Amino acid sequence: MAARDARASAASPGPALDGGPFVEFANKLRRAWELALFPPTVKVGLTPYDVLYQEGRMRLLHYRRPATVTAQHRPPVLCVYALINKPYILDLQPGLSVVETLLSRGLDIYLVDWGTPTVLDQDMRIHDYVNGYIDAAVRATEEEAGVGPIHLLGYCMGGTFSAMYAALNPGTLKTLSLLAAPLDFDTEASFLNVWAHAPGFDPWKIARTYGLIPPEFLNSAFQMLDPLRTNYLKFLTLLDRLDDRPFVENFLRMEMWNNDGIPMAGPTYAEFIDKGFQRNLLVQGRWTLDGDDRRIDLGRIEIPVSTIVGLNDTLVPPESTARVLRYVHSRDTQRFEHPSGHIGLSTSRRTHSELWPRFADWIHAHDAPRPSATPSRSGRAARPRKAPRRRRSGSTGR
Repeated sequence: MAARDARASAASPGPALDGGPFVEFANKLRRAWELALFPPTVKVGLTPYDVLYQEGRMRLLHYRRPATVTAQHRPPVLCVYALINKPYILDLQPGLSVVETLLSRGLDIYLVDWGTPTVLDQDMRIHDYVNGYIDAAVRATEEEAGVGPIHLLGYCMGGTFSAMYAALNPGTLKTLSLLAAPLDFDTEASFLNVWAHAPGFDPWKIARTYGLIPPEFLNSAFQMLDPLRTNYLKFLTLLDRLDDRPFVENFLRMEMWNNDGIPMAGPTYAEFIDKGFQRNLLVQGRWTLDGDDRRIDLGRIEIPVSTIVGLNDTLVPPESTARVLRYVHSRDTQRFEHPSGHIGLSTSRRTHSELWPRFADWIHAHDAPRPSATPSRSGRAARPRKAPRRRRSGSTGR
């Protein structure tokens, strides 16, 4: 009883102290401390889905059609996120969910959830993700949708993997969309590119040391891209908006996601840094995946391609993504841009009212029927698909 009374007392705003600016600031600090002790419960990933396919740690999520959307002519879009954080950033909350927005615009949405790797996965390579999991997800999506080929949307590192997949499997996809994806690494607009060339920096040595690269190692680098904002200014903004309940809850959701990182397999990390940031082999047509001796030639991509960039992105500079249009052989290309940052592309209110409806319209405009790509892949004999392992699931509600 005493503990409950103490909690209720601390959670209530209490009387404000009268006084000058110092007392006003002290009141804000008191209320911020109360928020830290007893934060409101927030949930993420609320859009209902089914698990369509599962292999290893990876799950393929299929989001359910809203009752307000007709079942007719819903182009299937497979979304591939990065390996560094969890993909619910694409379904952060109702009203600020890329998944929800695209579903409401008549698209059929699938999402690769990479899961959380363990020591059993520490030898995973990019080859395993591109030629293994993404290929399996594309096939399972085609089978569920009953059409082929499908549309592929890759975000951040998932965009890099998606471009690799499209180049290695020409004719397999209907369109390719690259959202804030590092592709041309020859830019100093991001400190990540600069730091990767620091004398003595050896990603393979780091991979051997850790085995699994811990999320704290990766997040520390991301925080240093804009240390003033990530370590001070965002909390100052929170202090000024403690009375704005929706803002506070959205802030907590973002903090939940920021601190919900996952480890990365050492060989995947090392290959991405070495062949991407340090040697920029992808746009040169010289990147071969460890375990696959085929050169990844972006010039083999001839399907419609769109790039989506945040003009204020400090993690993946806009030119790193947009320059890919110089190297693909697509005659039909589209560049979407928005004055937001890397994460703002998926979470800001303006992108959901301005950017994503335009993207959905682009997908619809490029969904004219084409012959199925399943009989042949890049001249190779078609492999039998694995039967999808299905189970019902509500939203994650994390």
